[in-house]
Amino acid sequence: MLCRIALVCLLAATPLAAQQEQPERPKVPKDSLLVTVAGCIKGRVIRSADVRQEDTTSGYNIRSTSFRIEGKKDVLQGVKEQDGQRAEIVGLIKKSSLIEPGIKFKGGRVVVGGGTHSGPSSMPSPADNVLVLDAISIQGLGGSCGS
Repeated sequence: MLCRIALVCLLAATPLAAQQEQPERPKVPKDSLLVTVAGCIKGRVIRSADVRQEDTTSGYNIRSTSFRIEGKKDVLQGVKEQDGQRAEIVGLIKKSSLIEPGIKFKGGRVVVGGGTHSGPSSMPSPADNVLVLDAISIQGLGGSCGS
């Protein structure tokens, strides 16, 4: 009887040990992509040198060179500490922000899209073309950014 109790306890503890050994991986919503961006941080913007997707089968091509960083207070504090330095940020990007508006012609070389209503003195916002990166973690890579 004692042998059976020991066997049951051993089998019950095995899944818990297996779960603890796996690294913590964030749950990725269906409308987002998990990416790792390495680059130079200036304020709350990262100018990317390399963007890697965790799931390369998604079919989305990330061509942006700058990302506005959003996230929780502790992550944004890490961004503030890495200002002017090279760093690597793991975060989420919304798939809807990666879709280019308009209709493509001539193999995608020409894109025709609708315009926006603007007054005579209104200028387009430079923040319109910057993707938002919802940062999960940040790690310094060492080295400062060039001017």
